[in-house]
Formats: sequence, structure tokens, C-alpha cells
Amino acid sequence: MTQIVLKQATALLENGFRHVDLLIDGPYIAQIAPEIAVPAGATVIDCSGKLVIPGLIDAHVHFRQPGMEQKATIASESRAAALGGVTSFMDMPNTFPATTTIAALHDKMALAARDSVINYGFHLGASHDNLEEIKRVDPHEIASIKVYMGSTTGNLLVDDNHELHQVFKHAPTLVMTHCEDNAIVNANTQRAKEQYGSAIPFDLHPIIRNRDCCLKSTQLAVELALATGARLHVAHVSTRDEVDYLKQFATGPLATRQISCEVCIPHLFFNESDYGRLQGFLKCNPAVKYEFDRLSLIRALRAGIITTIGTDHAPHELAVKNSSDYLKVASGLPSVQFSLNVIFELARRHELSLEEGLKAATCNVAARFGVEKRGTLKEGFFADIAVLDTSSRYTVTPEDVASLCGWSPMVGQSFSSRVTHTIASGHLVVADGKLVGEPGQAQALRFNNAR
Repeated sequence: MTQIVLKQATALLENGFRHVDLLIDGPYIAQIAPEIAVPAGATVIDCSGKLVIPGLIDAHVHFRQPGMEQKATIASESRAAALGGVTSFMDMPNTFPATTTIAALHDKMALAARDSVINYGFHLGASHDNLEEIKRVDPHEIASIKVYMGSTTGNLLVDDNHELHQVFKHAPTLVMTHCEDNAIVNANTQRAKEQYGSAIPFDLHPIIRNRDCCLKSTQLAVELALATGARLHVAHVSTRDEVDYLKQFATGPLATRQISCEVCIPHLFFNESDYGRLQGFLKCNPAVKYEFDRLSLIRALRAGIITTIGTDHAPHELAVKNSSDYLKVASGLPSVQFSLNVIFELARRHELSLEEGLKAATCNVAARFGVEKRGTLKEGFFADIAVLDTSSRYTVTPEDVASLCGWSPMVGQSFSSRVTHTIASGHLVVADGKLVGEPGQAQALRFNNAR
């Protein structure tokens, strides 16, 4: 593996941004110093005028493989992620077949080893009948036990309290939950159908999948964690109400905290006013809600109540999104390619500091999921790095979208940052904004997060 030297970088280190050079040797960062002599044969990347940051770790993606390759594949979405400065992903279990067995987990790992251009990890899903698999899984191999307490793609809904209690009790590692109460969602959907038939307005989505359905399910997840001793990470918090409830648990070191939570890019960036423009292309679960919710999520991120940023990247083919029929439009949207752009845009607006946003998308994710030697620019850590040009603004076009689905709610948005280079485990994956990495060089993430 060729050595790489990043020269004249403004790099985000543990103690803030510093002007340094970085030497990459093999998969690791070998040296960080004010000036490093270039070894013979090394590749040099001139980073003058650019920011050098840890590669993002996205703990919440749906890359759709196996079983839904018409929507996305590990190959296509890992490339989209790399173009956005993401160097590691953790894929959710709602594929076909669902990742509810150790065999299915290993099959996915083999796919990623063959096809991914960035580092990879997977969540093991809970179902009605896989408690023994949950008990047997090696916690070093999985990001979490993912529990869908609300509707999902596939047969992964677990809403029986006894079954939930058993999963929480026996989970050998972190439990990550999708929290929406199905009874509330179903009742609200029925009322909307009675009033509007098939012409339900898309701006009713945050009313159908409302704050009550989120809060009730989140409270149940916390009660189960407290009753069983499980460590819990609540996925994609979307309401002020959940923040107000969860802030009481935001104490202690993140790595060992019992209760923590995530916010996802759509809920940080969009609000109810965007449904009129985006229609079904903004439909995701939980719903994007109101501006006061969005601002509450940002304040909670700054205060350390919300600890990690993910994307819930969930691509669908255009045919199941481009419809005026609310009930027929699939929920989910692609965002992994543009999460770093969003973080920079929020910082540009002075809604949060750049360091706060980047920390929640890098080292905090590593700490909460026990990802070893990643998420920080530090000697001896893996060389997972993104280089950004922040000197000009650009507007996203359809041609920029690398996800297989070919569309993004970010089309038409203007951003002030572009990823020029991405390095994953010491391998150059993106150079001068173009994909250059080959599959087969990515590494499986290892997790030190056992209960």
C-alpha cells in the first residue's frame, strides 16, 4: 500500500482545528506534525486552503442488498457515501431476507467485502422468533440489535411487550430502536383515508405519524431498558417532546451511558414547509415535522442530549416515490452523499458549530457503537479521512446524485462544501472529486460494545 502525505492541512484533531501534515502508512495514520518530509514514492495531496476531517461514520443506512437491488446495492451506495466523505457505514437489517440470523449476517459481510469501497458493519434485527440467534451472536461482529417498534420493510415489527422484554433482556450489545406506535399511526391513517380517500395531502404525514406516536414508543423503549439493564440508542429522534423526555438520561460518558439517541439528516435540514415542494420525495418514517421540532433537535445536539448524527439513507426507485397517492408512496429517502454538506450548511447558518456537528457524525458514533480506532484523526488510528473544499458554493443537480435510485431531495440545494478526497483504511477512494477506489480493499468494522 502506497504511503500518503496530506500537506498543509487544516485538520480537525482532538483539540480542535490545527495546521499540520499527516502521514498515512498502510491503513493507519502514522504521524501528525507541523511539517512532515515526504517519503520516497509517497502520494502527496495538497490540502492548502482545505479542511481535513475524520471520515463520517454513518450508523444508520439502508443499502437494500440483498433482495431490493432495484433500489440500491452495497456497491452503488458505498460509492455515493464515499463521494460525500463517509468512510464507514452500518447497514440496517430490513432486507430480503432480513438480517435476523448469524448466517444472514455473514452473507451480508461477504457481500460488503466483495463490493464495498468503504468500511462496513451491520445491525442484527430482532424478530418474533430469533431470540436464540440474538443470544448467540458475537457482539464484536454487530453494531447493535435493531428493534423495530414501528412499521418497517419486511417482517421485523416487534410490538408484543413480552417479546420486547426478552429481546432487551438478552441483547448482548447495544439495542437500537425505531420508535413509533403502530396503533396511533393506524388510527390516524384511517381518519385521513375517511376524510381524503386516496388524495391525502403529504403535509399530513407529520400529523399521521405524529409526536404522540413517537413519544409513546420512545418511553416504552426507555422503560424496557431501565427494567432489563439494556443499553439503548433511540434512532432518528424527530420531536421536541422526545428531546424533553430524553434529556434526563443525558449523563455520564457516552461510551457507557445507558440511554442515548440519534438525529438524522432529514430531521435536521427539512421542516413542514418543504412538503409542498417535495411532496412524496420527503416522505420518511418518522416524519419530518415542524420548524420548532427541528430547532429543538439542533439545540439538543449542541447540549449533548442527542449524541450522534446518522442519515437513515433509504433509497427507493423513482416509480414508487413519484406519485400523488400518499398511501402508495414508499417512505424513505437517500441522503448519505450529502450529510456532510448539510452539517457544513448548518454551521454556515450558525445553527451549530462545525466541530459540534462533525463530532456527532464521527467520534461520537465510534464511542457509542464501540468502533475501534476510528472517528478521530490520531496517530495509530485508522486513516479514515475526508478532505473538503469550502471556498465556493454549488447547487446539487440530478447528475451529481450517485445513488442507484438517481434522485435526491437535495437536488436544487446550494451547499458551501465539496469533498475532494476520501480515504478509507488508508486507501484513496475519492481523488479530486472522482471515484478511484476499488472494491475488495474495505475493512469490516469491529465493535467493542458488549453488554
